Amino acid sequence: MKKIITLFIAITLLSCNDGNFDVPAFEFTDTVNSCGEYVLYIANSNSTEVLALNLTTTQINSTAGEKSYAITPSMVNYRIFEEGIGSNYFCEDIPPSSPKVVKELIAESGNINITTVEIESNGSVIGYEYTITISDLLFNDNDERILFESLNFGVFIVNL
Repeated sequence: MKKIITLFIAITLLSCNDGNFDVPAFEFTDTVNSCGEYVLYIANSNSTEVLALNLTTTQINSTAGEKSYAITPSMVNYRIFEEGIGSNYFCEDIPPSSPKVVKELIAESGNINITTVEIESNGSVIGYEYTITISDLLFNDNDERILFESLNFGVFIVNL
């Protein structure tokens, strides 16, 4: 009986540990924030968790319809900060040293889907509405792989 108890204790103490696998919450507000027209980001309620898109004039343009773009390196970033960021964080030429980035994931693959609709008033185009979703979003930082089949990024409006 002692041998069985000793064996059970040894197995329990030496059992495999899965490590600290923290799956990001990805619970963001409905507000799409921007720095200019081409850096868009959504944040959680206290601005400590952010998903940012770096787009170009090819993706955000005045052509109505649906378009899909393959994610390229540094196009989609996910960051967790030690405290909330200010509204100008992504507008800085040199990233501020505070708040500190606790974790950063850069998307490896996926597709950004943008539906562009003209906003009209009295027969004239006065702006554009961009509905953005991301499909097959894969983050891989060598320690963990996180896949989202579909993620609703939100609606971004540009007034002319």
